[in-house]
Amino acid sequence: MSVSQKLVDNHRELFEKAAHHRLTEELCAGTLPDKTLFIYLAQDLMFFQSGMRLLTKTTSVAPESDSLITLAKKIGFFANDENSYFYDCLAELGPCLNPSQCEHSRKTMLPEVKAYIDLLEKFAKEETSYAKLITFVYCMELVYLEWPKHFPIAQNLHWKYQTWIDLHAGDHFESWCDFLKAEVDKCSYDEVSQTFELVLRNEHEFFEACYQQ
Repeated sequence: MSVSQKLVDNHRELFEKAAHHRLTEELCAGTLPDKTLFIYLAQDLMFFQSGMRLLTKTTSVAPESDSLITLAKKIGFFANDENSYFYDCLAELGPCLNPSQCEHSRKTMLPEVKAYIDLLEKFAKEETSYAKLITFVYCMELVYLEWPKHFPIAQNLHWKYQTWIDLHAGDHFESWCDFLKAEVDKCSYDEVSQTFELVLRNEHEFFEACYQQ
């Protein structure tokens, strides 16, 4: 059995809680309330910016030149397409909230989100192995790869939903996740299992926190 499959199988319950959350189900159905989507994206933008540091760190310690190039190219994609979506969508959704709530969501990290970002930045700053770093990235992306496949996608979705789904579906994203999976499969399961579990737990708590506001 591959390392990547063993990671999912041995953390199946937690994986399904993270990847099959009600927030992502309603996003795919186009029924996620604007307030919840705004909070989620405002928090995820803060997370995204720290996530770029983790990806940059992972890229810098990639042991093979092909991996280095693939990771570097992805940094460019994130800095353009995904970064633009955050700002466009938050501008679209902002009028749906009262100004004080909008400002609070943009500037104040939810405790669960802060805990996740603290974990991410710890991995990015410390002398962390490439195996743990690439597993961190893979687990984050695997959760997002899973939910558009698991939940039915409604027809004629508003772009605020559809664009986010498109960024995490299709050949471009599947190829990226296939690359990460192949990198993880080169790792020792015992070395990366705890990292995989930590990321899953924090992904689930992130969704929970945004939905409960």
